[in-house]
Amino acid sequence: MGFKGRILDSPSFPICRSQVDIEVEGDWRELLKEMRGFHWMIAYGDYLREIGYALSKIGIKWKVI
Repeated sequence: MGFKGRILDSPSFPICRSQVDIEVEGDWRELLKEMRGFHWMIAYGDYLREIGYALSKIGIKWKVI
């Protein structure tokens, strides 16, 4: 699952070493429904198309929110 977003802040809570507050560009309700856990990969830039292409080549289904 992938989505576009914008980083709003980088807080420093004592719970995790990498933290960002992100504004989701898309249907956040769909993202919340599809979410599987709390660990995410972040890339600076819009690489949704490229990631989707690479994943399709190795048989992984990809959903853009």
